[in-house]
Amino acid sequence: MNVSLFPISGREIEAGFGRVISRFYLLESDDSAALCDLGDDSGVIEKLLQQVNAGDNVISAVSGGSLLGDDGAGTFCTFLSAEEVAGVSQFLSSLPVLDVMRQAPEVLSGIIRGRIPVGYLEDLEGTLIDLWEVYDLAAREALCVAQVYEG
Repeated sequence: MNVSLFPISGREIEAGFGRVISRFYLLESDDSAALCDLGDDSGVIEKLLQQVNAGDNVISAVSGGSLLGDDGAGTFCTFLSAEEVAGVSQFLSSLPVLDVMRQAPEVLSGIIRGRIPVGYLEDLEGTLIDLWEVYDLAAREALCVAQVYEG
């Protein structure tokens, strides 16, 4: 399942699932947009956060917040409120990405058989940086974070 996250106003969340999904599709085509595409690595990132003793509220940064809606065809959306985002951002800002990445070989050994593919760790680190940036931006601007799951 592909997971993508982005900052969004509470007003847009209140407008509903259709509005948030429309916004997501616009952001997907904008290379400068604050959008974190976890791809299929949301489970890996969740396990990395568990390894550094992130609480459930921080794990929800990846695994999903409150359900906003579902199209019945494989796409659904959850969100974290601005207050939840502030808590997640506070934790993430106290945790250097490199500290999380130190856990990656151990976490991946239980997921990937054999050697870790060349470039995978660098891509994973880039994804974590994007995740930190989305939550930092959302917290600074008192925004929510929408999480779109496709597939």
